[in-house]
Amino acid sequence: RVLSGSRYIGELMEWIPEAAAWLDDPELLRPRSGVALQTEARAIQTRHETLDDAMPFVRALRRRELLRTAMAAVLGVLTIEELADSLSTITEVTIQATLRAVRREVVPPEDDALDFSVIAMGRFGGRELGFGSDADVLYVYRPNGVDPERAHALSLKLVQGLRTHSEDHRVPLDLDADLRPEGRNGPLVRSLESYAEYYGRWSLSWEAQALLRARGVAGSVKLIDAFTELADRVRYPERADPQGVREIKRIKARVESERLPQGVDPSRHLKLGPGGLSDVEWLVQLLQLQHAHAVPALRTTSTTDALRTAGEAGLLPESAVPRLHEAWRFASRLRSANTLLSAQTSDVLPADRRRLDGIGRLLEYPPRSASRVEEDWMRVARLSRRVFEKQFYG
Repeated sequence: RVLSGSRYIGELMEWIPEAAAWLDDPELLRPRSGVALQTEARAIQTRHETLDDAMPFVRALRRRELLRTAMAAVLGVLTIEELADSLSTITEVTIQATLRAVRREVVPPEDDALDFSVIAMGRFGGRELGFGSDADVLYVYRPNGVDPERAHALSLKLVQGLRTHSEDHRVPLDLDADLRPEGRNGPLVRSLESYAEYYGRWSLSWEAQALLRARGVAGSVKLIDAFTELADRVRYPERADPQGVREIKRIKARVESERLPQGVDPSRHLKLGPGGLSDVEWLVQLLQLQHAHAVPALRTTSTTDALRTAGEAGLLPESAVPRLHEAWRFASRLRSANTLLSAQTSDVLPADRRRLDGIGRLLEYPPRSASRVEEDWMRVARLSRRVFEKQFYG
């Protein structure tokens, strides 16, 4: 079942054939805890002193746990929430282990006071990763007495080392820093002081919106706490700026018209299409910007937790929440199933009937359910879009 249903699993099992033994014990198919993975990663670095010696074992750990999670997903052992949590944990442990190994070689003892941290953004920050998702991140440092120019140069080396040594041709890990201030035009890494100055003077509405899912995942805990405190002041304002709200609505409309790939039927795009992931996430984030200061439970990086809170707080009609939640959840399941089936990442629901039927089987539809999968998505997305248009633009 796992081999016929998933090319992703088949390719990984070529490297880890002993994983077949997990099928004999349901407990071995359950994701391992973050603590267990951290312990193993630290043991790797204790045994292997150099970066080049340690990283093959860190990559092997990640591949093995991705395979375990994929097999559990195909066999129906995990919910989509458990799958997302497992993938997020695996990515965090990989980044933490890689950063420790890189820092050991890049930062000399006399500069050890330098603080450096990795902040998760987007679906990674929300612990909502699926198979094939990028890991959106920001990089921040604090000199702590190290010469500022040297601190910046060392931090750039840490970033470069992280990006180079986390690469894996089998299951790519893309550390995407495009959500940083000024986007691709901005510095790849900034000091905490630079972030504070930027957000205090020049930040745009989309940057406050992006910070709603910022969450520290690696490096200095004290620096993570300081960055989180800074982010809270930006993402949870006492009063949302009306001009900023209008700008967010304008950007959303532009994203819909400009970012959809040419020739793709919008109704089949699970992320940017009507009623898809983007609609649900942007509506939730708009409500967070407007109300999180007054409703503390909205101060979460989780889309589904924030959506549930918005309903409980009366910020959305009672009937709206299940429609939005179903669309977000179904789109997430379809995206992961698409990657598991083909071992290729795509945000588009395929039109090919055989691929659709394969996705349906992974989602526990009966055989030959291609049309039903398609119809279910179109129905769920249509209801979600109606809610979105009324609540976001209305």
